[in-house]
Amino acid sequence: MKIAQLNKSINQQSILKDISFEISTGEIIGLIGRNGSGKTTLFRTMAGHYLLDSGEITIENQSITENIALQKEIFYLDTQYNFLSQYSLLKMAHFYQTIYPNFDLQRLLALVQQQQLPLKKSYRSMSKGMQGLFNIILALCSNATYLFLDEPFDGLDVIIRKKAIRLVLESMENGEQSVIISSHNLNELENLVDRALLLKDNQITRDYRLEDTRSQARKIQMVFKKKGIPTIVKENSKLITVNGRVVTVIFENFTEELENRIKAYEPLLFEELPLSLEDLFEANLSKETDYQ
Repeated sequence: MKIAQLNKSINQQSILKDISFEISTGEIIGLIGRNGSGKTTLFRTMAGHYLLDSGEITIENQSITENIALQKEIFYLDTQYNFLSQYSLLKMAHFYQTIYPNFDLQRLLALVQQQQLPLKKSYRSMSKGMQGLFNIILALCSNATYLFLDEPFDGLDVIIRKKAIRLVLESMENGEQSVIISSHNLNELENLVDRALLLKDNQITRDYRLEDTRSQARKIQMVFKKKGIPTIVKENSKLITVNGRVVTVIFENFTEELENRIKAYEPLLFEELPLSLEDLFEANLSKETDYQ
């Protein structure tokens, strides 16, 4: 699936600008961004709920706006505007079975029973945790190629959240589906996603392939003899925190040469810390003026 130069405005306000990225089969991608950054708008536009202002979304080089049948390869449940919420879980399942040609009803029934969800109870009468778990089961059993999960773990207690994550990972073992998950809780995504897209200022500003990022990036805590931060550090890192003389930064491309140049300042402390997805997110939202 390829998204090329996607633009979307709502009420004459630009929400998404020049969005371009590709999704490979078998990937689990995290979509991260602050509240109001446009994550839900991006999902709705990619799923065909909103019309594109400009740009193109293609699957196997075919436009999904020109070939409407391709939209059956995409599953997105808009929980904010779920017009089926008065339906029972069984009735909802039958509805989606009519839309998705490869929908696996037997698997859904088995998972619903396994997770002890009330099949004949209306969706809106269930707890948020039960709704969230069912949403994930519904998505996985659609057998659509591309699954868009918007804050799927929001409001779930620890036990249900672990069940939901386990279901996603088990379903991905066959490598035939791709999942994009937006979440405020980056710790949840840390060991789940292969890749993270950072949505900021209406654009995708970073596309992290986590395996590569972990091999190149470093989180370093330092204390220097003199007040202030050396220029070599400012020019090559992103600030996270300053606590007195202790500065903690992220180097996205840390090399041996850079390390030697910093150590030439003879820092009193130079310690590498564990690097998390949340650190990368926080570092990219910091401002250059934070260094002052």
